[in-house]
Amino acid sequence: MSRTFRSSRMRRPLCAVFAEAPAHRARAGRTLRALRLAGLAPVDLTAAPLAAAAEALAAGPVWLVRGGAWPALSAAIEPDPFPPPSDTGLPLCALGAVLAPIDLAAPSAAGPDATAWAELLRATGGELSRAARARRAPGLPRAASVYLDGALAAGVAARLGAGEPLDAALQGELGARRARVVRHAPLDVCDDAAPRVAQVVTSLQQGGAERIAIDLARELPRRGVRSLVCAVYRPTRATFAAPPGALDLSDARGDREARFDALARGLAAWGADLAHAHLLDAEDLARLSARGYRPLVTVHNVAAGWPAGLDRLTPDGAALLVACARAVEAELAERALPIPARTVWNGIDLAPAEAARRAEAAEAHRSGSGSGEAVRRAGGAEAVRRAGSAEAAAWRRRLEIAPDDLVLLAVANPRPQKRLHLLPGILAATRAALAAAGDPRAARLVIAGSASPGSEQALAAEAEIRREVDRLGLRAEVRFAGAVGDVAGLLAAADVLVSPSAHEGLSLAHLEALAAGLPVVATGAGGTAEIAAETPAMVHLPLDAAPERFAGAIVAAARAGAAGGARDTSTSGREVVAEARAGVGPPSGREVVARHFSLARMAEGYARLYPRAIARNRGVHRGDGLLLVTNNFSMGGAQSSARRLLLGLAAAGVRGRAAVIEEQPEYPTPGRRALAAAGIPVLAVPPPADIEPAEAVERLLRAIEEDPPEAVLMWNVIAEHKVLLADGLLDVPLFDISPGEMYFASLRRYFASPRRGLPYRAPRDYGARLAGVIVKYGAEAALAVEVLGAPAHVVPNGVALGPRPMAASCSPASEPRASGGGHGRLAIGTAARIHPHKKLDELLAALRLVAPRLPPHVLRIAGGVERGAEAHAEELRRMAAGLSVEWVGELADTRAFLRELDVFALIAEPAGCPNASLEAMAEGLPVVATAVGGMSEQVDDGVTGRLVPPGDAEALAAAFVELGADPARRARMGAAGWERARERFSLERMVADYVGVCLGGREASPW
Repeated sequence: MSRTFRSSRMRRPLCAVFAEAPAHRARAGRTLRALRLAGLAPVDLTAAPLAAAAEALAAGPVWLVRGGAWPALSAAIEPDPFPPPSDTGLPLCALGAVLAPIDLAAPSAAGPDATAWAELLRATGGELSRAARARRAPGLPRAASVYLDGALAAGVAARLGAGEPLDAALQGELGARRARVVRHAPLDVCDDAAPRVAQVVTSLQQGGAERIAIDLARELPRRGVRSLVCAVYRPTRATFAAPPGALDLSDARGDREARFDALARGLAAWGADLAHAHLLDAEDLARLSARGYRPLVTVHNVAAGWPAGLDRLTPDGAALLVACARAVEAELAERALPIPARTVWNGIDLAPAEAARRAEAAEAHRSGSGSGEAVRRAGGAEAVRRAGSAEAAAWRRRLEIAPDDLVLLAVANPRPQKRLHLLPGILAATRAALAAAGDPRAARLVIAGSASPGSEQALAAEAEIRREVDRLGLRAEVRFAGAVGDVAGLLAAADVLVSPSAHEGLSLAHLEALAAGLPVVATGAGGTAEIAAETPAMVHLPLDAAPERFAGAIVAAARAGAAGGARDTSTSGREVVAEARAGVGPPSGREVVARHFSLARMAEGYARLYPRAIARNRGVHRGDGLLLVTNNFSMGGAQSSARRLLLGLAAAGVRGRAAVIEEQPEYPTPGRRALAAAGIPVLAVPPPADIEPAEAVERLLRAIEEDPPEAVLMWNVIAEHKVLLADGLLDVPLFDISPGEMYFASLRRYFASPRRGLPYRAPRDYGARLAGVIVKYGAEAALAVEVLGAPAHVVPNGVALGPRPMAASCSPASEPRASGGGHGRLAIGTAARIHPHKKLDELLAALRLVAPRLPPHVLRIAGGVERGAEAHAEELRRMAAGLSVEWVGELADTRAFLRELDVFALIAEPAGCPNASLEAMAEGLPVVATAVGGMSEQVDDGVTGRLVPPGDAEALAAAFVELGADPARRARMGAAGWERARERFSLERMVADYVGVCLGGREASPW
């Protein structure tokens, strides 16, 4: 059945791509591109409703390909992959087997479908009619590539129209009628559940960007991402070895268009989801995009080093720009390119440095140089490091450098931006500085790198270096090492890496030196300052720094290294070790590279962003409504406000949904159950105890891409999760909601020790990703702008109003409210979780002071004990001994509780815009509160209640006496409070404000 067939009397089959799960839709791009490049015109049914799919299939013969699958090599070379009619006259179903991709050794590596097909073909030889009619295993595997003739297509279409999913419809139709079912090899497909990303680089010549592409291709599979290196052009200098399986087009014939045609065919045959481009200019990026592979583009340098046309790139040229440093992203932002941009710091493979360290330690142990006396005699840790390295000694001998010489090393290929011609002057100044300090060491300069023979600029830069060496008479002190393969050995032989570059992206040479234990003295825009901010081992100088300033930094860095680190030389070795273990003092260069700038961290960052670029290439769709992300819907004022907002949005005709990150999916909180009962969907991502924050956020981002909202609100979310979410959310406005002072405290705690490798080091780095921050009271807005740098909006909490109260006449009678809830006693109440922040101890202290001066009274305290506060609850009960206090516990109905009170008290610190006091106002109660946070915006002192200074028990007691003796005044204050709640703090007003801020001024429907 594998012969080709074409007949003018037959209708050419429709080619359609389908999906039965979100994962199939996410991977459908690779399928559509491969089919188009094979000359077909596939129809995308991955998001189509069953009725639309049924209509498409009913028209005649069809080839159905599941999203994520792509034609195998045998299918790709067939001029016509469709089978002829069966000689039996029976309806024909031809299936393509699912094969493992060529880069995966075994079917099992590609997933269960390839394994199932391998077993089925061994059992049947490809005649599948019996398996199609089987009611039990083995049966047919899940459909991934299916050809149906007209009769079977019509039958399956009818079943789809009746609501059956495609796989069930296919199995049902084949089981219900006699048909010929065969495997047809030209329809075979490959599939892979993992993302497949090709590293497309200009060439494999030795350079930083090329090295990153190769290293990523090796590391990404450890992160669940398949990767392939593709080199487009011929190199102009020494090259890296091509990785196994690389697509090398350096010897391809034809012009640029022909090269990119060949590249696109190679990407399609490999099943690429995404091209990750390095160093391509804007014209080449456009060529790649025109062939269906709009790339993620790494920007490897500051603007002065950008490929041609990058500063004018349009959305057609790239799906996502990824800067190698925050400074590079800032320059992209200045150009206002209409493409999202993010930062992933460059990283290096730490294995060579670790191997060198182990070798040094072993050699030092054998030679006895690791003893304290040997360290003292050799002049410090750097001498021991060199003495313990056979490679270092070999390099010094080869370069004719004495063991005690101070070696300045530059690792760079000569180019104008590297400003290597400044190095001889820096060397001369360093020699002078050593002499002035009475240091007998000779300073030497080693330059490792080679000029590209085809670049006039590079050759001119090298010639300028040599002229400067001759002018200063330093031939005997300068060594030109040329292109070096053993960089680790050369680093071990050096004392300081020196880099006078005009600009850098984020230099791999700097990172390699730091990982090897060398200090680095460097200039340059770009990421150099970002490394220096993490460790004193990187000394960052101004671009116009004089040679003498370089010399001072070099000598100081060399001395610090000789003393065992960038610290005072009086610190003993034992103290250095103890401080490092205790986390005291600044981290070393090695530690910082391992934390933030390793190959593993870089691959982790790209692995987070690849799915976002792949999703953008499927198309950015306008969202619908709001998504609210919160920790949980358990007890608490923030959670209550979130629930009210979601319910209020629904009542106003605005679609809302929620996601929680701290609830077990199988065990919903009462708040989550209440939302579900109201028809509001809530996605429960497994909590931090079960999955890593990045995985939790990845699941959330996939859900957002599947059903995009118009805006996302982060409502009381763990700081690490929200920084990750801000990094990954590209096309949906993101708002952070501050519940008050604790919000800023959580940010301070997170940024004191931020996630490793994530290039957000301060609140403003995070704030730059926000469309806005929403605060609950006006006084907090200025602080939010100062801390985050994002636009701030004030939206107070809102509550449902109780019935309008009647303001009492000025009667001297001291009776409680007409509700009689106090049973003849003045009823003071508060509603607060039992926690030290709620300051209930101060409330009890005030009551003890004032109890003799009050009429008969009772203090009612409503609220459950917060987890971890059990001891505090017991202490409060001891404090309440002898007082008229009732512990009400957790409330099911706050309104019923409030209607039994005469006065409401709230003295919690910190306080943003508490719901408890608003609910009391909405029920017509006067409120006595401490003047903290947003309370002064809630309570009009003397009109709707009383405000007292925080921590002042006497003032609080006086307020109780004042209101306790005057029921008429309580009634007037309660009525005024109700009016204030209606005007400023109603639920309708809160919903309208959120709609106005987050949905671009769209008006909510009237309730």
